[in-house]
Amino acid sequence: MNYRKQIDLRQIECFVACAQTGSVSKASQMLHMSQPSVSKAIKAMEETLEVRLFHRYAKGILLTAEGKSVYQYARNITDNLREMQTIPAESKIDTLHLSCNPSSWFSDTFLEFYTAHQEENLHYEVVSAGTRDIVRRLEERIDDVGFVYVIKNQKPDFLQYLMRNYLEFTELAQTSVMLFSGESEKRGSEPGDRSEDGELAQMDSVADGLAGLRLVQRFPDEFSPDNYWDVIDSNGRSIEAAETVVTTNSEYIMSRLLQAGNLSNISAAYLTSPQNGVVAGTPIAGLKEDRIIFGYVKRRGEELPVRAEEFVEYVKHKIETES
Repeated sequence: MNYRKQIDLRQIECFVACAQTGSVSKASQMLHMSQPSVSKAIKAMEETLEVRLFHRYAKGILLTAEGKSVYQYARNITDNLREMQTIPAESKIDTLHLSCNPSSWFSDTFLEFYTAHQEENLHYEVVSAGTRDIVRRLEERIDDVGFVYVIKNQKPDFLQYLMRNYLEFTELAQTSVMLFSGESEKRGSEPGDRSEDGELAQMDSVADGLAGLRLVQRFPDEFSPDNYWDVIDSNGRSIEAAETVVTTNSEYIMSRLLQAGNLSNISAAYLTSPQNGVVAGTPIAGLKEDRIIFGYVKRRGEELPVRAEEFVEYVKHKIETES
């Protein structure tokens, strides 16, 4: 096959018409084309495939053995095209494809958007995933847009990573590294206690203060704020001494475990005050880098689909009104 040339749809239509009518002239009438144009399309298709598609006779044409094989594929293409063109306009449903790092705030925001648009003919595919999976889904054109949290000092590496995958990042807000503690984890005079103003009391080392905590964490990757062992205190010490007991990608399981028991979580602060049933977080004082960036990722140089743009604008508006 000549890979420097490509078969176009018009050539396929001409080939199928000739095969069905057994005549170039009849095919040209069916397609409302001139006979020379149909002949030229068949010749170009034969040159590309490097096979002879028809036997030519004085009274018509017949498919060769190779032409019969090609015809099965070509017929499927034209049949599928015909089916696609007959889809009623009212049944063409918009679908918004989203992915996001696990976040109760994002879940609440999506629920509000869905409620506001529930009368519209709009479907959704929403996936909660780690940052690497979100990047992969965008690169493979599974999703329209993805929302992520990234620790501020990782942003340069993250942007380089996106550039290699032909993606780009837009920052929407900044928040803090927080400690979310279950009720029985709010202890009296142990390392990591809160001061009167609600923050973790300053100590010689935040790492020492958080040592011994039992954590429920989301599945991390190198850009995730749930990589708490990459969080460094002002003395340059990691806080990885805390023990991860449960790892989950479920925001519901995370919330229920924090409400019910002796587990804590280190991650990004939500952008709003906690809703009913959500454990309140406390900023961790004394970190070298305590800022986490929230924003969205899309394919570089491409406009967002209309529905994805509407959702991004809704998220921006919600952040602005709550800040």
